Amino acid sequence: MWDRLAAFDPGLVRLTSAIRAVLGTAATLAVLTALRAPETALVVGGFTAMTTSLAVSDLHPRNQLIMLGLGVPLSLASLAAGAALTPYPTAAQLVFLAVIHLAVQARRFGPRGLGLGIFGFMAFLLSQFTQARADRLPELGVSVLVAFGAVTAVWCCVGPVTASRALRRLRHAFDVRLHDVLRDTAAMVAAGQDIDTRSRSLQDRLDRLHASVLLIEDFLDERAVDEDTEALLPHLSRVEVAAQRLAVLAVRAVRTPTARSDLAERTARQRLAQRIRALRHQPIAGRACAAERCAEGYEGGPPNRPTGSALVLDCFPAVDELAEALRVLGPRDRPAARRTPPRKPASPTFGALPRRDTDTESLKRRATRQAFQVTAASALAVAVGHLLSPHLWYWAVAAAWVVFIKNESTGEVLLQSLRRLAGTVLGVVFGYGLAALVGGDGPVLLALLLLCMFGMFSTPSQAYWAVTFFITGTLSMLLALMDTFSTQVLLLRVQETALGVSCGILATVLVLPTTVRRASDEELVGLLRVLDRILRAVASGSAETKPPTTWVRAAHDLDQALESFRKASLPLTHPFAPQRRRRHRARHLLELLETGAYHARSLAATAERLPAGHVPECTARLTAAADRAHETVTHLIHVTGHRPESASRTAHPTVIRALTLLSEEQRVSRTWPSPEHRLLLHIDRLDATLTALARALGPLASDPDRKPADYSQAVVFRCR
Repeated sequence: MWDRLAAFDPGLVRLTSAIRAVLGTAATLAVLTALRAPETALVVGGFTAMTTSLAVSDLHPRNQLIMLGLGVPLSLASLAAGAALTPYPTAAQLVFLAVIHLAVQARRFGPRGLGLGIFGFMAFLLSQFTQARADRLPELGVSVLVAFGAVTAVWCCVGPVTASRALRRLRHAFDVRLHDVLRDTAAMVAAGQDIDTRSRSLQDRLDRLHASVLLIEDFLDERAVDEDTEALLPHLSRVEVAAQRLAVLAVRAVRTPTARSDLAERTARQRLAQRIRALRHQPIAGRACAAERCAEGYEGGPPNRPTGSALVLDCFPAVDELAEALRVLGPRDRPAARRTPPRKPASPTFGALPRRDTDTESLKRRATRQAFQVTAASALAVAVGHLLSPHLWYWAVAAAWVVFIKNESTGEVLLQSLRRLAGTVLGVVFGYGLAALVGGDGPVLLALLLLCMFGMFSTPSQAYWAVTFFITGTLSMLLALMDTFSTQVLLLRVQETALGVSCGILATVLVLPTTVRRASDEELVGLLRVLDRILRAVASGSAETKPPTTWVRAAHDLDQALESFRKASLPLTHPFAPQRRRRHRARHLLELLETGAYHARSLAATAERLPAGHVPECTARLTAAADRAHETVTHLIHVTGHRPESASRTAHPTVIRALTLLSEEQRVSRTWPSPEHRLLLHIDRLDATLTALARALGPLASDPDRKPADYSQAVVFRCR
C-alpha cells in the first residue's frame, strides 16, 4: 500500500502538503483558543495557516521556508491595508483591484512570484470576509504571526523533510512506477497478444514514469546538489529511455502475427517475460546481470540461446540494456558527498536560444496581459456582485481571479471556469448535507472542516473540480461553525461563483484575447526551438565534448516544452471538446510530438555515452542527418507562425497512442546497433516524425519537395 501511495503521489508531495495544512491549522486554532482570541482572530489564523500550503509550491525544503519568511510581511501588509479601508467600501474595492493587478504581475517571476501573489490576494480577501477593522489590527496581526509560527513548527518538528529525504521519496516513486512498467510489459509478452487495454495501460505507466523523472529534475534544479546526485541525472534518463525502448519492442513483437501454437515462439516469449519480471527485483547495484554476461547466452551460454521470431529476439538486448542501466544507477540510499556549487547555465550551444517557459520577456508579456484581464474581470465582478449581495461580493472576485491561475488562452479559462462551477455546485450539495446531518455540533464540524481541507490539498490539481468540491465543503463547515450557515447563503455562493467565472470568460474574450490556436502555436514554436538546439549540437560534432548532464538538461528542456504544449492544447484534446475534427487533429499532433520527444530523449541519452572519438565517416553521416533534420525543424518553425486561424477541411486522422506509433516503425536490423548507429537511427526517425508533423499541420504547412532521408541502410552500415 505504501508503494501504491508513492506511485499515486510521487515524493508524497500532496500528502505532505495536506498533513501540514491540517496540522498547521489545528495547531493555530489550539494556540489562539488557549489565548482566548475572538472568533474573527480564529478565522484569520486558520485561514492564513491554510493559505501557506496553497501558496508554497517549492519542492526543496529550504525554498519552502524561504517562501514562508517572505509571506509573513506581505500577508501582514495586505491584511493591514484591507482592515484600514474596511470603513470605506469604495476605496477598499479600488485598492483590492490594485492588489489583484500586482498579484498577477508578480507571476512574471515564476512560481515564487505566483506564491507571493497568492499571499497578498488571500490576506486582503480575508480582511473583507471578516470585515476586519483597524482597531482590531493588533490581535489580527498576532493571529497571522501565530499561524506562520505554527506552520513553521509543524514543518520543522513534526516529520521534518530534509533535501535527501525528499529526494529518496522521489526515487522511491520512480522505482515503483518502473516496476509497474515492467509488470505490464511482462504480462503483455507472456500473453503473446496486444489487447487494446494492455497497450493503453502500458502507455499510462510510461507517462507516469516520465512524470516522476521530471519531478526529480525539477527538484534538483531548485538547489545545488552533491556530486553523487549530479551523476544521478544521466543515469535516470538512461533507465527511462531503456524502459521505454523495451516497451516499444515488446508491443511491436506481440502485434506481429505469428504462429501462436509454435513451441519455440511460446518458449521465447515465456523466457523473455521471466527476464523482465526478474528486473523488477534487480534495481540495485551488484544484482543486475552485466550486459556482457547476458549477451553471451541467457542463463546458460550460447547453447541455451532462445529461439523465436526476430521481433521477440530483439527484446532480449533491450532487457540487457535496461539491466545494465539499473546496475549503473545503483541504490537509492547513497552516502552524502561534499557539496558543489550550483550548476552553471547551459553551454553556448544549448544556450543560444532561451527556453520558452523561462524566457523573461515571454513571462513579462504574459503576466502583463493577464494582469489587465484579471483586473477587468474583477472590476466587473465587484460591480455586478454588489447587486447580488452587498456583503459577499468578494466570492465573485475570488472566482474570477482563480480561473486565471496557470491559464493563458480563452479555452483554458473556459475549461477552468466550468470545472470551478461544477465543483462548487457539487460541493454545495455535499456541504449542505453534512451540515444538516451534524447540526450544530462544534467539534464534529471542526473535524469535518479539517477533513475537507485534507481532501483539498491531497487531490491532484488536474482534478480541479474535486479541489473546488472540497473547498466548498470546507467553507460550508466554516459557515456552520460561525452560525451563518443557511440555504440562501449556499445558493448565493453558487450565484457568485457563476458570476465570477462569467466575468472571467468575458474578460478573456474582450481584453487582449489569446485563442487556443495561438497559445498552442507559441508553445509549439518553443518546443521546436529547443529541439533545434539539440540537433545543432549534434550537427556541430559537439556530442562527444559535452558532459552528460548537459544532454540531460537539454532533454529536460524539451520535455518541459512538450508539457507546456500539452497544457495549451488541452481545451482541444479534452473529451468534452465540441469540435470532433479539431479534437482528432490536436491529439494527432500531440502524439507525433510525443514520438519525436522519445527519439530526441533517446538521442540525448545515446550522445552522452558516445566513445571518445568518431570515425570520420560516422561523423560525416551524423552531421548530414542532423543538418537535414535541422532544415525540417526550421521549416516547421516558419510555417507554424503563418498558419491560418481556420482549421483545414482535410479528413481527420486516426487517433492512436504514441506507443503504438513507435511500435509501427520499421525494424532496421537484428544486430543491436552501436551508439553511432543509434544516433543515426534516432535522427532519421525524428526527421520522419517531423515531416509527418508538417503534413499534419495542414496543406500550407507541408512542403511537397521535402522528403525525409532514409538512413535505414546507414544504420546497418558498420563503422570500422
